[in-house]
Amino acid sequence: MGGNGPSCTTPPPTGGPGRCSARACGTLSPHACDGALALLTPRPFDSIKGVSRTCPSCGKSYDDSVFFCGEDGQIVVQDQPPEDFDARLGKQLGGYIAAARVADGAMGRVYEGRHPETKERVAIKVLHDSVARDHVSVERFKREYETAQELDHPHIVKVLEFGETGDSSYFMTMEFLEGEELSKAMAGDVERMTPERVVRMVCQIAAALDCAHSYGFVHRDLKPDNVFLCKSDSGDDVRLLDFGSVKLQMEMGAKLTAVGTTLGSPYYMSPEQAMGATDLDQRTDVFALGAILYEMLTGQVAFEGANVALILMKIMNENPPAPSTQGPWSASLDEVVDKALRKEKADRYDSAGRFATALVRAFGLTGEGGDWAECPEPEIATALAKVEPPPAEAQKSEPRASGAGAGGGPSVTGLVATPALGDAAVGGDALGSAVSMHAVSTTTIPAKRGAAIWGIAAAGLALVAVLAYLMR
Repeated sequence: MGGNGPSCTTPPPTGGPGRCSARACGTLSPHACDGALALLTPRPFDSIKGVSRTCPSCGKSYDDSVFFCGEDGQIVVQDQPPEDFDARLGKQLGGYIAAARVADGAMGRVYEGRHPETKERVAIKVLHDSVARDHVSVERFKREYETAQELDHPHIVKVLEFGETGDSSYFMTMEFLEGEELSKAMAGDVERMTPERVVRMVCQIAAALDCAHSYGFVHRDLKPDNVFLCKSDSGDDVRLLDFGSVKLQMEMGAKLTAVGTTLGSPYYMSPEQAMGATDLDQRTDVFALGAILYEMLTGQVAFEGANVALILMKIMNENPPAPSTQGPWSASLDEVVDKALRKEKADRYDSAGRFATALVRAFGLTGEGGDWAECPEPEIATALAKVEPPPAEAQKSEPRASGAGAGGGPSVTGLVATPALGDAAVGGDALGSAVSMHAVSTTTIPAKRGAAIWGIAAAGLALVAVLAYLMR
């Protein structure tokens, strides 16, 4: 795998919060739910932690942390309880042996795989038998593999193989990742989202999205569950997961109509997705990244609601409170988040890279977003500490381009429009109240009657979207 990021070594063990579709449990919460929307998000096998492994050749038993037999060097296979026997353990799927169960999800099971000759460690995702009988789910699974295989980028999960299991299901082999999902990293501890961590992560996600967009791919289901954080000496090393919902603009592919594939997760859906539009482009992913950034900064989802209808109505009609009113963030960040979450896609950043660049400049850094993607977090923190408060009149200006950094490395300046980190967000409330709502309709209507009509129209749009969401 190319790029500067280190190679990661563990599959996504989540256990973190799921996002429910309201189809299964009737409620919708980003932090406590049945995870019906996290279709391919695995959960760890807590019930079999600490079990032993056995060499299939000599029968010698080992602790679960031992991967190869000390007698003959064979791959040892994880023991399993008789009441939950898995016939795939010890079998070869493609070029790899399924050595242990790692996690389970709504659509499939994840195994630790080992190559019989090189002993390379991988993750093997296998569809549940019931899911494998649904051609739409299989097509989405295959689309995920084909998309990720084509995109050779250090911050997109690397896939290796796709094939049939021999017992009426399908598997996909990918790099073995170690770390946690962004959703788990944010859960209950927003203070873990330091400025340097936010900058590095967003710049890496943006770089991965720009790569996908350059091939004509739109992720369409970008959410914290699909952002996996590997650990490295430099800080978080992002991997984007689950390209099964991707839209290929350069050719007409099969339309995927299963729940969670056309609309994405409701918390991060763009207004055009909420209205069922089909002409989605890279700005849909920019909106989702803006919603993720908002959650990283505030610890709250940008558009909260007790059910899908309320969430969709807020996405189409409302703006979230400015980040500077929710925590110790600069008012300059309010402008960046606001532009990413504009209702009209023409008003948003036209690329994820430009969004990342605006973000780093709002923090007072110079250069492009890509300059900071691989920069170690301690170095970013040092650069941020050197940022000086700007003149008061500059605080509401758009992030400006700078000639600094042209020499190849990122630099800092006190002239970019941002107050010092931790300072009071001067003008934050005024900015939040002045932000215009980019409504779907631009017709001028008298205030009271217009509000009523707009409310009825919005409710109708939301109802249509919900019905489409539940019937697909």
